[in-house]
Parts: sequence; C-alpha cells; structure tokens
Amino acid sequence: MQNTRAAAPALMFHHFCGEHHPRGQGAISADELATLIEHVGPGNILPAREWLSAFRGGTLQPQQTCLTFDDNLKCQLDVAVPVLEHYGLTGFWFVYTCYSTDRRLPRLEVYRYFRTVRFADIEDFYKEFFGLAAQLYGDEVTTWLARFDRLRFPMYPSFYSLNDCKFRQSRDALLGEERYFAVMDRMLANHGLDPDEIARAVLMSDDEIAKLHRRGHVVGLHSHTHPTDLARFAEDRQAWEYERNFAALETILGEKPTTMSHPCNSYDGSTLRLLDRLGIEVGFRADADQAAYSSLELPRRDHSVLIREVVQ
Repeated sequence: MQNTRAAAPALMFHHFCGEHHPRGQGAISADELATLIEHVGPGNILPAREWLSAFRGGTLQPQQTCLTFDDNLKCQLDVAVPVLEHYGLTGFWFVYTCYSTDRRLPRLEVYRYFRTVRFADIEDFYKEFFGLAAQLYGDEVTTWLARFDRLRFPMYPSFYSLNDCKFRQSRDALLGEERYFAVMDRMLANHGLDPDEIARAVLMSDDEIAKLHRRGHVVGLHSHTHPTDLARFAEDRQAWEYERNFAALETILGEKPTTMSHPCNSYDGSTLRLLDRLGIEVGFRADADQAAYSSLELPRRDHSVLIREVVQ
C-alpha cells in the first residue's frame, strides 16, 4: 500500500433516472451525465483499464480522471452505460454481493427505493421516519432530535440538509442497525411493499456484472452487505465483509478483483491492512478532503459537486 498523490479525483456516481427508473434524491438523467462528461472534457476521462494501467505505471497526467459507479444498480446499467458507450468510455463498478450470494436483503437500496416511490419530497419521508422512531423508542429519540447539533458532524458534505444529517446519525449512532431496520421495515409494511420484489428491481444480476467485466469495465469490492459505518465493526466482522465480497466477485468475474471503494466513506487502519492482505491495489474514498492519499484511499468527486460547477 503505497503513499501517493492522485493526478485528479475520480468522478463518483450512484443513482440514475430514466427508462423505468424514478428520479429520486440525487439521481441524474442520461442527458445530465453527458453534460457532466462534456464539462470535464471527454479527452480528460480515461477508460477504466487504461486509467488503472497508467496509475500502476505512475504516468497519469494532472488532468486525467476516471468514472466510478457504486452499488451495482440496475439504473446505472440501463441509463449510464449507453452514455459511456457513446463516448467510448468504460468505468469502475464497485459491487456489494449479499443479495445475489445469499439473499441477504440489500436494505440500503430497498429503503432508498421506498423513499423515492412513496414520498413526493424527502422531507415528507423524514417526518414519517422520525415520527415512527419516536413512537417506537420514545423520549430517547425525541430528546436526541431536539439536541442535534450539525456542527458536531463535520464529515457530512455541506450540500446535505439538516435532516439529511439527522437521519444518517440517527440511523448509525442513535438507533443502530437492529432498531433502524425495525423502523424501516414497519414503514414498508405500512405502505404494503415487498422488499424482495424491490431488490430484484433495483440491483444488477451476477450475469449483468460479468458482462460489464467482459466489455472492458473494471469491477471491484464494496463490502458484502454495504454497512453504513463499517469502521465501527471489529476487525473480524470487517474481514468477513470483504473476504465474502472478494470470494463472490472472484466467482462472478473468473479472476481476483484488485480494486474497491469504501462504502459510505467508512474505514479505518484495520480495513486498509485487510484490503492490502487481499491484494487490493486501488481503493477510492468518497471525497477529496485529504492532502495526500495512499493507494487505498484515492480521492473522488461526487457528481453533485460537478453539477454545481455546471450551474455556476
């Protein structure tokens, strides 16, 4: 794991809208993706394997970057891939594998889809979520919400709203996994939605992931279950997350993965040592806030940052 300075932050994408994929919070269309590529300059964006070769060889130029896509979402395949093909580009795809491997529910995406299709505005979702959490867990929740101070959580980007920050902290720190799942599963049931049906609709299949690999894209790790705060886990649980993810992708791709991105930007020294032992050569953060980076902590810029640049 070498120390390095990246030539330029990679570009990070998650959700897309269009075709039969709804426009949820943060999702962009094919036209918006094309606009962002034009803004950066298609000639400044390298196909994924070309970028990887230049990184390994130390020949990346200051303006050269690449495209990265987290979470193996079907909307990326349906909306983003045709745009990439138009420009002759390929990308990095960071995949979590719990649903296809052992049918563990990909709760992060199931819950996001639920927010998108059942609430006209994200603030409506937050109101129902906080209300149900307070109903189930009482004064612990209401007192915490009343005392919440955003300044105590500088890790959240400035474009997050106050309720964005409250939601993420209540999920990760106040409620914890078990109680957070209980609130969200109660909401799903109240709205009459089947989580497995949602999972099948929003995630790429193993065959689709393998096809991306065969077409020149680079597929890498993103943990097995996509915890929202992996750094809170003990070393053995972190090892299970990445070893399971590694084995699943090796089966899908027919070769060992060598790249990854950190889910929700959460990792620690144990994570980096584990990834190094697995033979991972390149890892990406979810921001560009550090002055220098190891090869497992390379910077990225979220597409929302680029959109603000285009608007300005």
